Amino acid sequence: MADASPPIGLRTAYAVDPIGIGEREPTLRWRAPTDRRGASQTAFRVLVATSPDRLSPERADVWDTGKRRSERPAVRYDGPELEAGEAYYWTVRVWEDHGEASAWSEPASWETALFDADDWSASWIRRPTDGFERGEFSYVRREFALDGEVERARAYVSASHQYALSVNGETVDRGQSFSYPDFQYYKTVALDDALSEGDNAVGALYNWNGEGQGRPEAEPGFVAQLEIEFADGRERVITTDGEWQTRPAEWVSAPLRNEEIAEPVETIDGRVVPHGWAEAGFDDAAWDPVEVVGAHPTDPWERLIAQDRERVHHRVDPESVERVDEDTYVVDFGKVYTGVPRVAFADGSDGRRVKLLAGYRLTAEGYVDDTEGTQWTDMRYEYVQRDGEQAFRPFNYLGVRYLQIEDPGEDLDSDQISLVASHNEVPDARAATFECDDETVEDVFGLARHSALYGSQEQFVDTPTREKGQFLADAFNVSAVTTRAFRERRLSRQAIREFLRSHYRYWAPEGRFNAVYPNGDGKRDIPDFTVTFPQWLHEYYRESDDRATLERAYPVVRAVADYVVEHVDEETGLVTRLSGGEGGPYHEGIVDWPPEMRYGYDRDWPARTTVNVLCANALDRAADVAAELDRPDAERAYYDENRDAIEAGIDEHLREGDRYVDGADPIDEDGISDALPASDHSSQHASALPLATGLVPDDQVENVADRVAAGGMRMGPMMVRWLLDALDRTDRPAAMVDLLTDADADGWANILDVGGTFTWETWHCRTLEPADERHNRSESHAMGATVLTSIQRTLLGVHVTSPGAATLEVAPPAEGLSEASGRVPTERGPVSVDWERDGDAFALDVTVPWNATATVVLPGDGEPESVTEDGTPLLGVDEPVADLPEGVESVERRKDGVAVEVGAGSYSFERRE
Repeated sequence: MADASPPIGLRTAYAVDPIGIGEREPTLRWRAPTDRRGASQTAFRVLVATSPDRLSPERADVWDTGKRRSERPAVRYDGPELEAGEAYYWTVRVWEDHGEASAWSEPASWETALFDADDWSASWIRRPTDGFERGEFSYVRREFALDGEVERARAYVSASHQYALSVNGETVDRGQSFSYPDFQYYKTVALDDALSEGDNAVGALYNWNGEGQGRPEAEPGFVAQLEIEFADGRERVITTDGEWQTRPAEWVSAPLRNEEIAEPVETIDGRVVPHGWAEAGFDDAAWDPVEVVGAHPTDPWERLIAQDRERVHHRVDPESVERVDEDTYVVDFGKVYTGVPRVAFADGSDGRRVKLLAGYRLTAEGYVDDTEGTQWTDMRYEYVQRDGEQAFRPFNYLGVRYLQIEDPGEDLDSDQISLVASHNEVPDARAATFECDDETVEDVFGLARHSALYGSQEQFVDTPTREKGQFLADAFNVSAVTTRAFRERRLSRQAIREFLRSHYRYWAPEGRFNAVYPNGDGKRDIPDFTVTFPQWLHEYYRESDDRATLERAYPVVRAVADYVVEHVDEETGLVTRLSGGEGGPYHEGIVDWPPEMRYGYDRDWPARTTVNVLCANALDRAADVAAELDRPDAERAYYDENRDAIEAGIDEHLREGDRYVDGADPIDEDGISDALPASDHSSQHASALPLATGLVPDDQVENVADRVAAGGMRMGPMMVRWLLDALDRTDRPAAMVDLLTDADADGWANILDVGGTFTWETWHCRTLEPADERHNRSESHAMGATVLTSIQRTLLGVHVTSPGAATLEVAPPAEGLSEASGRVPTERGPVSVDWERDGDAFALDVTVPWNATATVVLPGDGEPESVTEDGTPLLGVDEPVADLPEGVESVERRKDGVAVEVGAGSYSFERRE
């Protein structure tokens, strides 16, 4: 590079200087800080060492790649075997297209986790009881003295089900993601600044709730291993064992909030809080010795797996605090957040019972509604005060906008009340931006971004209130947003790998996935979800360039393909009676959810159109994955040939001119293929999915697209991404804007118009009858946030066209909006776009990140008067000009506009008619 600037943005396993990395071969990534046009990498060299001062070619003592020819700004570690619990440091230099080498980057680092059972010396412990009780909370603690200065300290911690770890009086971590006990997550926590020479105390508040949606049953338990290195080189290990003490926590036995999350209504007795319990010198003489379940591994905890991602917390202050009567306050936090309320009492009174109620909506009288919006969830809390100053904070999160506080015993100010909101840690919660000339579209973008952020917790949860389950379709939808809105990678990778485990745990012989995973109700699937997985994997890979996950997933992708092929009727080519979902409303295909979001889809057919389209698409994506992995030609042909057969069957038996019917019956009552009876109903689902996946014959695309667009919104939040993809693929930006902005029709604008602040489970959350059904619908379902990615692609114009955003397309719409600007984060850096249409002029400013190339399309269907870049003409009378500006590789007239191929850098284009 011209200024020899060193690479920046070094990441290991998608994190900056992470600790507790469980991968033995992590991928190292970087970018360069140059704005030079056309700047690209041609080679790199990476050094890895055991200390920063060894990061030179002569002294690197772990790994030296040497100079490797590659344009990919990443490399998977393939040096000597890494040791558990150790720190590694690395640096990189790159060679750019002009041949000059950069300076070496500033050092980056990562620390490995504990890899194997032999790395553990800790025992699982718990509070001894006569029997496990749902919603039990327990304290465990231990004191110890350190006889030297602490140089480095790590705690490896896990609990069933979750914990809050405290050291010397301060809470230092909360964890961990839910999983099955034979595949239990643990976290690595840095304690360098928490421990000191002299007396120390460590302890945890841990909770067990029994089985629930998104949570296997397991058993109560806690395990921790502290590894301490002193400045003089000595080491010490402190583990959970029989020396720890325990007692019940201040949570009182209470009914469950509902039968799905199976968490208790949190009732806390502040009079029995053991103040100072996590400090050295605390008197725990009345505490009990812990029960030692066994040294790890022990039943039921057979394996501990490093969790290499975090959930973070931040304070949300009230937008208003209203005193609705003499003894009742109602707090409005402005939006629905995922979190727990915190109320500080300045002068509590011993024995006073303060009742609290969280909620989504208010009654006409201004109180928090305990029914509307609650999803049949008891959202109460209760706190028993002690004398003096104190604070109420529950343990388990809910979706919360409003909080009602009854009889607090004192006047409350807004600074005494807050919400501790939580979400998955992301590189930048505001990485993606969007502005345009339509305020409603901007508001829909903000609604989707907020929803995706707070729908990402220990897993991708369907809703933070009723279920908290990681459903495959929900995770597929939310992951599409988080990867493009926040440059999130680690939660998506975790979720994909969890569903791969669900396949091996429950479904390997059948080639399926669990519909929700992890979960407390065992083996259950939804066939549409299974055949959606290859699409999710391919999309994730395109954004992340995560080849390791692609390789891990490929055998399961092949199993999904086999599952599809086994259900293809040989005579018609149609997927018929796709196994799955037995015994419920998902049998042989869910179509959409909740049921009212099917808009009358006719499911009474063995060969459903939506199922067939998703199956054909699964084979298409399987072929793409096979091509990326350079699998044998025979494997790729298997996917292509079977996909073609299903496509032909769809076209012959499920399409009637410009419409697709909902299904058909390839099998007569004798079980012999015959002329096909078919549904006379043509839903939007049945036509939108073939458009979105490219199955509509070329001569019918315009007609089918017109029909789909004219239908408005007749697909639910779970499946609406396919409708938006259909409009994008067929260039219908004006129809998309109409969908996004019609407040009187189903959709996001209506949610905003009636005061919603989080995407919903159904467009009919506030209108569905009977009321019992409405009261079970969620007003905090992030799966509807996929509109954000459609805004980026269709209205801003940014498409990622190859893995890791090595290539891009920037193609602003020809209609729908007059101007838009925004930023899209990618693996190679942010893409910035600012376009405006003014009369006969179209102006576009675009920044393509380092080491990427882009096809920039200046929209228009006629012969332009001129096309310029920063005032320099790009087109002559009949062909591109001979001397193109730096960074511009080629110019081509196309049916949809003028296409300009550019390298990295910033450009200002103008097209005049």
